[in-house]
Amino acid sequence: MFKAGTRILVAALLGAAVQVASAAAFPDRPIKVVTPFPAGGATDALTRVLTEHMSKTLGQPLIVENRAGAATTIGASYASREKPDGYTILLATNSTLVTNRYLYKSLPYAPDAFEPIGMIGIGPMVLLSSKKHDFAKVSDVVDYAKQHPGTLSIASFGAGTSSHLAAEYFQQEADIKMLHVPFKGSTQALPQLIGGDIDLFFDMVATGMPQVESGKVNVLAITSKKRLSSLPDLPTLNESGYPNFEMTAWFTLVAPEGTPSEVTGTLREALQAALKDKTVRERLLTMGIEPGSGTAEALVTQIETEKPIIGALVKRANIVVQ
Repeated sequence: MFKAGTRILVAALLGAAVQVASAAAFPDRPIKVVTPFPAGGATDALTRVLTEHMSKTLGQPLIVENRAGAATTIGASYASREKPDGYTILLATNSTLVTNRYLYKSLPYAPDAFEPIGMIGIGPMVLLSSKKHDFAKVSDVVDYAKQHPGTLSIASFGAGTSSHLAAEYFQQEADIKMLHVPFKGSTQALPQLIGGDIDLFFDMVATGMPQVESGKVNVLAITSKKRLSSLPDLPTLNESGYPNFEMTAWFTLVAPEGTPSEVTGTLREALQAALKDKTVRERLLTMGIEPGSGTAEALVTQIETEKPIIGALVKRANIVVQ
């Protein structure tokens, strides 16, 4: 589990050494992959890209099960209670493993009580605007928000998710106030944005940009420090007057606490093989996600780096979820 710190990394590495002996035993039946977002969204699409390749490596089907809602707590809680044998794993995000510990007074799962499999990748979000406004750039949004305080609405794919944190961070940096409207995921938020019931939305590239390309919504900026090579004409929030702004979503695979190290080692090898595959990497990059290393070390480092940053952001924004 994550709170064991260095011991976990040592165990993960030792597990790789003994997994040859257990490879014949695991897996011998299908593996369930829980994703805490709705079907059809960016995280669901990412999960299916990975599981398709991992199934070939492991010789068993990986079955995706969507358990969405409550800033990933529903899916995480469910997965954490499953038998720690490697046959149920969780597609976790920074909401699951970092943010939720600062948002909730009590959680139905312990963020540190998972065994790390490996880091999948990191991706920025895009700031989308409804067509009912004529916003062409970020400054248009800020000017309008200052002239009409509290009237603009901004969606997220759940209270406390990276989309919500991006919205709060943007409001702090721009010194504006908007109405936050949480949904269970992009598939629920986007129709409201397209229909004009919601004004703005920080969404993942994979789900947001197709709506831009079809002319249904506008895109104003991206949340990464640098422009994406796949979207070279889209400015960053940094370039739009907010040099401190950066907010990304990251994705990882974890297993219930107590899953044997040789089992997580086998799963890790399958994940790393998927992330090295040219077709998989191209699909992730097209989705706006920079593929990771698939290692447990990268995941633990990401968590420890982000905890003080996210904790401070949540405190400043006074975000509390009951």
